[in-house]
Amino acid sequence: MPSGGKDKYKWIHIFDDWFIPMAFGVVAVLVGVQALARIPIVRSTIDAKEGRFVAQTAAVMQKAVQNDSAVVTLSANSTQAASHVEVTINGNSLGAFTTNEMRITVHDGDLISFRDTAGVKVEISVEDTSDSQLLLPAPGQVVDLDAQNKQASLSKAEFI
Repeated sequence: MPSGGKDKYKWIHIFDDWFIPMAFGVVAVLVGVQALARIPIVRSTIDAKEGRFVAQTAAVMQKAVQNDSAVVTLSANSTQAASHVEVTINGNSLGAFTTNEMRITVHDGDLISFRDTAGVKVEISVEDTSDSQLLLPAPGQVVDLDAQNKQASLSKAEFI
């Protein structure tokens, strides 16, 4: 019997003996690394070593994405006098008082300013805020406008 029959199946034996175990080993290592990368401490270490964004826990992220805002209620002592007062927030005009009360939504760092176009004496006070986390402007703060002081500002909005 010629020896050609054994040579014919030689490559199949090499494939069975070497390639399949090597492929299984490679797949096992890749799956193992992926499973390890699911552990948060390992994932953050890998990200830090690669110079990528380091994943944070949800508790840390909640404070980072928190968007502080509150509604500040302003009150003028006279509707007629306040109708000449232009209210701006960060330089953007919100208009003048139409009643003796105005509600403004503020975010951290916002600056509420007033400009009296008529020079009439008017007193504007912060009556209330919708968020107890808002430190400034605080209820009770008062701004006085008159012929000499035509422009004034409240403190910049600041949250705890």
